Amino acid sequence: MQWKNRRAYVRSAIAGLTAMTAAMLAGCGVYQSTASTNYTAPIVLQGQVFAGRNYMPGATVNVYATQPNGVASGGSYTGTAKLLASTTSNATGGWSLSGISCNSPDQLYVTAFGGVPYPSGSLTTNLVNNPNSLMMTAIGDCSILTSASSTLNVTGVVTNEASTVAAVWALRNFISINGTTVNVTSSATNYGGANGVGGAGHFAGLAHAFLNANNISPYKLGNFVQYTGGVDGAAQGGLVPVQELNSLAYAQYLCTIGSDGTSPGSFTYCNTLYQLATPPGGSAPANSLQAMWNIARYPGNNAAAILTFTLTPIPLSGQTTSQQINAGVYVPALTSAGTAGSGGAIDWSVAIYYLPGYGATSTGQGSAYPQFVTIDANDDVFFSNPSGSSSTQGNVIALTSAGQSLWTSPTDTTNLTIPRDIAADASGHIWVTNGGVTAASSFVQELNANTGAVVQNYASTATNLFGVAVDSLGNVWYDANTTTGQNLHELALNGSTYSEATFAVPPSSTTATLTQLRPDSNNNIWVNGYNASNSQALYFPNTGTAAAPAYAKGLVPTTLPGGSASYGIVPDASGNAYSASNGTGSGIFKTTVAGSGSSAVLSAASVAANPATASRYLDIDGAGSIWYLDNATGTYLYQYIPSTNTTNAYYSCYNAGTTTGTGTATSTVQTCTTGMSTKLDLAVDSSGTVWVASYGNSGGGRMVQILGLAAPTVPLKALGKPGVMP
Repeated sequence: MQWKNRRAYVRSAIAGLTAMTAAMLAGCGVYQSTASTNYTAPIVLQGQVFAGRNYMPGATVNVYATQPNGVASGGSYTGTAKLLASTTSNATGGWSLSGISCNSPDQLYVTAFGGVPYPSGSLTTNLVNNPNSLMMTAIGDCSILTSASSTLNVTGVVTNEASTVAAVWALRNFISINGTTVNVTSSATNYGGANGVGGAGHFAGLAHAFLNANNISPYKLGNFVQYTGGVDGAAQGGLVPVQELNSLAYAQYLCTIGSDGTSPGSFTYCNTLYQLATPPGGSAPANSLQAMWNIARYPGNNAAAILTFTLTPIPLSGQTTSQQINAGVYVPALTSAGTAGSGGAIDWSVAIYYLPGYGATSTGQGSAYPQFVTIDANDDVFFSNPSGSSSTQGNVIALTSAGQSLWTSPTDTTNLTIPRDIAADASGHIWVTNGGVTAASSFVQELNANTGAVVQNYASTATNLFGVAVDSLGNVWYDANTTTGQNLHELALNGSTYSEATFAVPPSSTTATLTQLRPDSNNNIWVNGYNASNSQALYFPNTGTAAAPAYAKGLVPTTLPGGSASYGIVPDASGNAYSASNGTGSGIFKTTVAGSGSSAVLSAASVAANPATASRYLDIDGAGSIWYLDNATGTYLYQYIPSTNTTNAYYSCYNAGTTTGTGTATSTVQTCTTGMSTKLDLAVDSSGTVWVASYGNSGGGRMVQILGLAAPTVPLKALGKPGVMP
């Protein structure tokens, strides 16, 4: 993806840091200035390496370009990046390289290994080179080198712990580490799409991950921003968990310094970090970047102990209490994990929160009650957004992969009165069911994915419409949340027109009301049948082929064991389906199919306990992990891993941390609060980011972006590739 072609938060390429600028950086914020002279080709790339906000001379600086040679396995990509140039940082941490050249959609990034960390406010030190220190900065698309005028082609790159945390958390699925070499790669089909835009078969997950890194710490700043729009105002962007990110950066900063400074050459703080960042059953990291990478990949591992480590006073500061009272280095940061289950930093996943009202226009409401979410081939994200639980009006909000407002459809009482489930197709359209109780308010709406303009409304013979999905041939499937009449429908695509399909054998009526539905890779249709005490997995078998489907048998049911309700269902890459019970401990269910077509028989079994009290919709990532939500207030996002039969719980930290207004940080105790309240639906994009519709928060709903937590996923469900990495 080319930066100039997308709606990304990227500042213009300005001149790099001069020696005078560098002198301003010791012990204070990172400042930028425009170079006093003009530069001509070849390209000059400049930057500076810091320990926190202080000089880091003697570091080996490597400039890399990503390559599309990554091999997808186990949820991440392993490959070899291209080393463009190397140098060593000077006495003020500065560096400059000429002749840097790479081409879009390759992405630029910088690493800095070793170096001597200077103490705060000092130009001298008795400390020595730290071979444990490895940091990086995610810059972005190679077009950034030529996007400025031909006489101003110097880019100021700041590399420190903040830039490292931003890069590692956003790029964790694309990183592989070999000694001090940090390779960032992806497969050719998840690299940069076509002309910078993801499309069916060619996605842009890697490019979007670079955008996300710069969303929380732009490569010229070396610190975290409060809002992704770069200003203090929720309407300008997503709320960044600055306190949490500062804690993470400070943990690495302690290793950058090495120890309390009383014994030069001692790296006891690094040893502590390595111990805490050793993954379960794995090996201890060998450098500070690998340690942070391990924390990003296993955010719940030793989480409380890592928080305790971050409360270590700044070395050589003379302080004996929490680092919170020390000015200048990654503050304010967390001092408390809070209370698990009602608010707390119980893991180190990183989420950006798009708050109530986000996306509002003069004709359309912003985030009010987002309930359902879908993602298209370009990782653009679409939320159906009623005005309230008893809505008489609603709309759709569209965001880019980096959370910028793409469009907001008008809000009125005659269009989408009760928008429910939402789906994207491969032809640039978005489909929404309107869940009215009358014939006039029961329709499926087709919108233009680029503009939000209504293409057409398709009336239905059913009412209370609920779920919707698109199969690999572009046919639109939807269901009705009722037991009256036919409750599974298809809008069959014939050329460029859609019409209601008539099945040779209609889907059987059922005592369960229908909710989530998903086609599998063979265009069999899976549907969840909700019943308060007797839910079902329902299967509408394709009796033809994937390319020429036919449906000559009614819905095939199987009752889920345990007598609990279920709202969601998702197929995997092997044609099985998973459901989660609505009740603690009742189970995660796997439904298998014996036979095919008209002879298909289902069998459901409980494969794991379910810790959620109120499970809702499910999604599957590229590694086959099942993701689902707990709809109760103050609860978790869950990951069930079939290959190991284990379940992980995530509670992404919510805090604002540095300014007045929402999430003010006036207290000496900094903690996380409830980030997601009642929540129904989620979706995973091609960078591995999890998007959640959290509709029940105080003051209105939130749209939540959890960076890189899942495995990169084929984002467009209409391609029929569940559980597959791009």
